[in-house]
Amino acid sequence: MRTITLAVAAATILGGGAAYAASPMPMDNPVSIDGTETVCTGIGEEAQTDPRWPAYPIRLEFSNGGSQYLSGAHVTLKNAEGKTLADLDCAGSWVLFKLAPGNYAVSASLLWQASETRSAKFSTPATGQKRVVLQFTNIAPNQ
Repeated sequence: MRTITLAVAAATILGGGAAYAASPMPMDNPVSIDGTETVCTGIGEEAQTDPRWPAYPIRLEFSNGGSQYLSGAHVTLKNAEGKTLADLDCAGSWVLFKLAPGNYAVSASLLWQASETRSAKFSTPATGQKRVVLQFTNIAPNQ
């Protein structure tokens, strides 16, 4: 796994987020990327029981053809007009987004197999958290 560079740390302190396209986001730490609060997290017990995560209306998940979680993806989130809201690398299996009500599109490719891209369109839920699953069916179960 690549480490976060000093430029990324500085961008976080100063409130910027564009540097995340070059380095993975920190795990389990909410970050604002151009006004979109985002969290890269995993599926461990701590992540599943963290009381902060249900407040994020969108939970993006990555899985293989056997519906097993995959980790490590490059993610691009766009609004309904096609404007990129977030462009990031996440070493975990989940990316959480706090988004305003509306319609969005997301695409992702695995960092370790960037030849395949998966995408989905979704709208934010009125209440609760919506799971948006990007399934990489070309990855066999137990790989």
